[in-house]
Amino acid sequence: MGYRYGPVVAGVDGSADSLGALRWAADEACRHNRELLVVHAIDPALHAGEAPPGSADIAARAADEAVRWRPGVCAAGVTAVGAPVEVLRSHTRQARLLVVASHGGGNNMADPLGSVCDQLCLGAECPVLAVHAARRWADPFTVLPQTGPVVAGFDGSDPARRALRLAFEEAADRGQRLVVIQVWQHPELWLHGRHHGEGRHHGPCLSSDESAVHEALVAAAEPWRARHPLVEMELRSEPGDPVEALTLASQWAMLMVFGTHGPTDSAGPSSPSVMHRVLRTMACPALIAHGTVQEHAAPVPGAVHSASA
Repeated sequence: MGYRYGPVVAGVDGSADSLGALRWAADEACRHNRELLVVHAIDPALHAGEAPPGSADIAARAADEAVRWRPGVCAAGVTAVGAPVEVLRSHTRQARLLVVASHGGGNNMADPLGSVCDQLCLGAECPVLAVHAARRWADPFTVLPQTGPVVAGFDGSDPARRALRLAFEEAADRGQRLVVIQVWQHPELWLHGRHHGEGRHHGPCLSSDESAVHEALVAAAEPWRARHPLVEMELRSEPGDPVEALTLASQWAMLMVFGTHGPTDSAGPSSPSVMHRVLRTMACPALIAHGTVQEHAAPVPGAVHSASA
């Protein structure tokens, strides 16, 4: 299975952003003891006729750079002719992870999320790590973050359960705390409160709804908590706007994990989805869980189950 045993794939185009994402990819390959495959796609739609001078060497030079940064990693460069999205997506069939910059060397710099990253986050066959403002990591003397919580957004959907599994795995691998956030919207939350008695201001009572949401969140996390008992976990369930809450959390998270709908999932979210909106404003790298995985972990022999957060 590629997700478990395949290489870490990094998409590069020669831009500073792609080199910054490559540093994250080299770090991931070294941490998981995987081969690093550096891929550069020459888009025939943009380069009619002969390829631009030097384009055939972009992947090889980037692979050499990765080895200089991380001497223990085994890196190889591959150049292919084709649309970047399709070339990179074809490599995800056997990859453990695909790493791309949120924005490469394209012309539309006004959009914080480039078209290649945008499409790969919505559809790939392995997890996708999207590195935002990646050029800040291009300098080899810049230290990549090694500490900080892993944050997962949760809404009870199939993609969210897939993301929850991956978030537990990432927190366990990195030895970091996991924070699972479920932000829910109450129909009366934004209505003006009523005045009672001596002009006192009261809003809607959300305690029963909050308890129900929190109990469901505990139940969803419990199987993975049993499988990863050493992971320090915090569960947060709160009313509000999911996009605002997750964007704020990205300011202090090391990594944020999302799920996106696959062909076997139930009906997809409204467009644009929360994940898609957060991806355009978040501050930390985003890890997108793709594919169909078992939603519930098998019971762990001897594990102690608890209903508390």
